[in-house]
Amino acid sequence: MDWLKIGIRTQKEAEEIFSALLMEAGAKGVSVEGDNEACAKGGLPWDYLDEEVLEKVPFCVAAFFPCDGSEREILADIKERVRRVKGMNLGVPLGRLEISARTVREEDWENAWKAYFKPVKISDFVVIKPTWEDYSAAPEDVVIEIDPGMAFGTGNHETTRMCVRFLEEYIEPGMTVVDAGCGSGILSIAAAKFGAEKVYALDLDPVAVAVTGENAQRNGCADTVEVRKSDLLAEVPEGTQADIVVANIIADVVIALNGVAQEYMKRNGMYICSGIIDSRLDDVRKSLEEKRFKVIQILEDGEWRAIACKYRG
Repeated sequence: MDWLKIGIRTQKEAEEIFSALLMEAGAKGVSVEGDNEACAKGGLPWDYLDEEVLEKVPFCVAAFFPCDGSEREILADIKERVRRVKGMNLGVPLGRLEISARTVREEDWENAWKAYFKPVKISDFVVIKPTWEDYSAAPEDVVIEIDPGMAFGTGNHETTRMCVRFLEEYIEPGMTVVDAGCGSGILSIAAAKFGAEKVYALDLDPVAVAVTGENAQRNGCADTVEVRKSDLLAEVPEGTQADIVVANIIADVVIALNGVAQEYMKRNGMYICSGIIDSRLDDVRKSLEEKRFKVIQILEDGEWRAIACKYRG
């Protein structure tokens, strides 16, 4: 099968915004492409690169759509979505927002993006290792081996790193965790490796559901991580009272989730939310406080924020 590859030239800070935009437009897979030498140098995350270097690095969020005769309509739709984003005050540098489109063969795109995905340590202990890369682990390393396939999430985004740091701090053995919007399963697998007894990994995207299941299996925690296709928390088993609910999505979805998360949480349970750009922090915090959550800690990484709070019941 041939695929229509549509790329949006942007900046690193806007990666999640345009990844979500493309998935909402019906993409069957999203990849992030940048200057290979700069991205992969020593396996270091983007934070370690000088700002002067980053400005010169081509950065593109690309998506793939099946060539089924609707290519012209898809491209027009994406151009309109990008135009609307340009008009929003998101507080994030968006870059050039040049849009490119070309047809590629399936075998070409399935593996090309792997050149940009290297083992990376995203917290004090957690290392994300792609299945096709070698990594010599230190004794204290918690290695999560993943193949994200067409699901969103390689672990190298600021929001994922902050969520992992919160999970490291707050998970205790035997806890129940709900991961709303599991993507490739990194947070669910991390929770299992940190000692959670049960993890419900939820995502509306069937590709993410399949990929998370596969990644849980390869990390030896398939018995702990139960993956379900779910619109937010709709498919959490009745009667579940989680110790931790984690949601690494976007601010508007987090705000919507704030009104229902407590239904599935123990009193004084922890609620971890991220995917929050700095300009939306006050909106999310206000929503949390209105829903009887007490903010305990806020992490900052670049333009992104993550919040850990307790449900006061």
